[in-house]
Amino acid sequence: MLENLDLNLDLNKQPFSKKPDILIAGCGTGQHALNTASRFLNSNVLAIDLSLSSLSYAIRKTQELSVSTIEYMQADILELTQLNRQFDLIESVGVLHHLEAPLTGWAVLVDLLRPQGLMKIGLYSELARQAIVASRDFIKTNHYSTSAKDIRQCRTDIIAIAQDSDSKLAKVLTIPDFYNLSECRDLLFHIQEHRFTLPEIEIALQQLGLQFLGFELGHSQTLDKFKMLYPG
Repeated sequence: MLENLDLNLDLNKQPFSKKPDILIAGCGTGQHALNTASRFLNSNVLAIDLSLSSLSYAIRKTQELSVSTIEYMQADILELTQLNRQFDLIESVGVLHHLEAPLTGWAVLVDLLRPQGLMKIGLYSELARQAIVASRDFIKTNHYSTSAKDIRQCRTDIIAIAQDSDSKLAKVLTIPDFYNLSECRDLLFHIQEHRFTLPEIEIALQQLGLQFLGFELGHSQTLDKFKMLYPG
């Protein structure tokens, strides 16, 4: 699987385990864990989350698919040192940026990583989330609560304002999560989020003693556009 990724990694000099132990820190309803287990067929996956309801759903779906290589556990990232286990691969996407101190949580994960192990980390981008920031400011200014009624009213008001294509709020209308109540709550109403610039990520990697291997892009068009803007 790693051979198919555009990473600054020589697998001949740094071979990856044929039967890796993998940690999914913040597995939610299980899709992330299931995707990873399917990518690394001989793996043993430990998937943790704080939410019991999410874990219950994840376990049910995993059983329905007859996947036996995933173990689920309720746990707090900040307390994972109590596991006394180490992993060849640690993935945490959509979690660290919601912690009060993201680098503290990230450091806990680093301590669980085996020598020469790999990490896949997903963080909010300061640049990419400008429309989200504008929406969160709008929510704060107008005192919307996280109730279903207020979220629906907020969406209606944002749509009305965003009819002006110059509005910073307009871009949020292109995000599918905006139109689903629970996903909109996580997108715009989360109690806490931190966003990162590339220089800030570089500093974090240095502080944590990690080597940057590359980005995993969801769409090839993103890389194509970057190469067009910055040839060579």
